Amino acid sequence: MFDDAPPGKEARSRGPEAPRHEAEEARIALRCSLKELRLVDSFVSAGEYPTRSELMRAALHAFLQARALSTAPNPPVDADGLIEVPIRLKPEEYATLVSYAQHIANGARLSDVIALIFRHGESKMEVHEQVHRARDKLRAAAETRSQVGALSDSGRDLERRGVVGR
Repeated sequence: MFDDAPPGKEARSRGPEAPRHEAEEARIALRCSLKELRLVDSFVSAGEYPTRSELMRAALHAFLQARALSTAPNPPVDADGLIEVPIRLKPEEYATLVSYAQHIANGARLSDVIALIFRHGESKMEVHEQVHRARDKLRAAAETRSQVGALSDSGRDLERRGVVGR
């Protein structure tokens, strides 16, 4: 046994016990074969664990963690090795990301843009700034096209009047 069991507990029945209200760190007793004890002692004597109890706590922790992870659902992986993850966005965040996808990511799918932003760790502010700059550039380009169109119309008008020739 690893810990001393309270006296008089050896003869108790193996049936289910009524729940007891004990301290947060209750003790348990383990029965091990001599071979198992020798193996446990070899880990302790090698210095991997300071005591048998520490080794058993580590083993129990590893077992519980492995069991918990084995029961966690595994989402499906697509042909590219990616997992589809739903996210919830505020309307203004969605609009910003759609603009980013259209103007900065050259019309990429929104899900691909979000994954790219996540992978590269770009913050919301950086995305917002890039979208703002892209919108400003689009407005400036529209104004420039408008001015070029007006100049073109003016040039044709001057050619028609005979002021300027080609």
